[in-house]
Amino acid sequence: MTRRLLRSASLLVLALVATACQVHTTVTVDVAEDGSGAVEVAVALDEAAVAQLPDLDGDGTGGPGDLAALVRGDDLAAAGWEVGAPETADGLLTLQVTRPFGTPEEADAILGELTGPDGALRDLHVTRSESFGRTSYGFTGTADLSGGLEAFGDAGLAEALDGEPLGEDAAAIEARIGQPLADSITLAVTAALPEGGETWTPALGDGPLTMEAQSTAYDWPVLALAAVAVLSLVALVVVLAVRGLRSRRRA
Repeated sequence: MTRRLLRSASLLVLALVATACQVHTTVTVDVAEDGSGAVEVAVALDEAAVAQLPDLDGDGTGGPGDLAALVRGDDLAAAGWEVGAPETADGLLTLQVTRPFGTPEEADAILGELTGPDGALRDLHVTRSESFGRTSYGFTGTADLSGGLEAFGDAGLAEALDGEPLGEDAAAIEARIGQPLADSITLAVTAALPEGGETWTPALGDGPLTMEAQSTAYDWPVLALAAVAVLSLVALVVVLAVRGLRSRRRA
């Protein structure tokens, strides 16, 4: 249920506004030093895309209220997502949903809900491991947009759109708007890790893309103390060796 809701809240919007406009979707995995963090999904529509939104709030035109109604914020909130109010900036109407996690394992469970095990974003994992004086972080996953925009659909969505995952055949949409859907619709996946991170921008129609990011945070005070301890030990050994040598010479 949650998986379907998230598709509806973020990536489904692309299917409903597939016209000659710009729609940008970003998925951000923000990891803190203790392994907690948040998964953020944001959809940004330009003015042409906003104009194509169905009039769900009854004001006669597409706008923020229609986008908010489209993503079913109440259902998402019930599933644990924090739904922000649509905001307009730089000519784009953006809506963001966020779900916090306390551990990498919780992050994996949330990421698994984005598109499911066989969806466009799959096998997404966050890792955190500790060793002396340092903590390593990682993010891995696969982005597979070879199925085009239909990869973000599901049976429930197709049923709601008269049997078509996009409400219309993708080729027909491209013929109508006069350009490939990949030119109008973009996806970015960002892994924001302590001391590092990376962003991937797979395009519609691209084959599987392996996403891997790693970073290491060092505990410099601990390492400094360890270095002092080692140097002190070395100095002690040197002193003892010198004393021993002097004693032998005197003997």
